[in-house]
Amino acid sequence: MRCTFCATGKGGFARNLLPHEIIDQVLTVGEAFGERVSNVVFMGMGDPGLNLPSVMRAHQALNKDLNIGARHITISTVGIPNTICAFAEYDTQSTLAVSIHAPNQRLREQIVPSAKSYPLSALMRDCSAYFEMTGRRMTFEYTLLHGVNDDPAHAEELAALLRANGNMRSHVNVIPWNPVDDSEFKRPSRNGVRKFVQILEKNGIRTSIRVTRGLEAAAACGQLRNRHQAEPVTSA
Repeated sequence: MRCTFCATGKGGFARNLLPHEIIDQVLTVGEAFGERVSNVVFMGMGDPGLNLPSVMRAHQALNKDLNIGARHITISTVGIPNTICAFAEYDTQSTLAVSIHAPNQRLREQIVPSAKSYPLSALMRDCSAYFEMTGRRMTFEYTLLHGVNDDPAHAEELAALLRANGNMRSHVNVIPWNPVDDSEFKRPSRNGVRKFVQILEKNGIRTSIRVTRGLEAAAACGQLRNRHQAEPVTSA
C-alpha cells in the first residue's frame, strides 16, 4: 500500500501468505510463550483486503479449530475497493478496523498513496454500508504523525467526517507512531496525543489510545523484517 510512515512500505511486495502460513504464526507465538493465544489481529506486513480468501480461511481455522473467539479477532485494512462489503458478507462477529490516518482526501493521499484509487468519500460510504449490513461498530485506526496529521484542526475535521457519515458507532484507535529507520516522520508528544483524543471525545467520538509496545524491539509493522532481511523472500 506504500504507506509513507510504515516500514512495510519500504520492503516491497513478495507474495501473499497462504492460510497455513498465517495460522502457523499464531501457533509459533503460542509455543514460544507457552500460553494459548487469545487475541489475533490481521494486519502488519500487507493488507488483508488484498489476500481475502486466505485471510478468511485462516480466520475460520483460528475461530473453529483453535477456539479463538470471533470477537477476539480483528481484521485491519487500509481500504481496498470492493472489499469492505465483502468482509461483511462473511458474517463474522470479528471487528473490522479501517486504517484511515487522515481526515481528508488530500492529506490521506500524501500519507497513503494507494488512497488515490479509493477516495475517502467512497471509503466512508462503504463503511456505512458495512455497519448497515452487520450492525457492528466501525473502528478507525489513526496513526498520529507529529506535524503532519496531529493538529487540533485535524481532530475536529476527523470528528466532523465521522459524524457526517451517519451512525456507525464509530470508534477511533489513536496510534502514536513508532519510529522507523530513515524516516522523516516524528513521534507525537504525549501532550499532543492527549489533546487530539480530547477533541474527538468532546465531539462524541469514542476513542482509545493504543498502548505503545515494542519500541526497543522494532516490533511495529515491517520493522523487524527491514532490520534483519534486506531482500524480500519470494515464492519458490
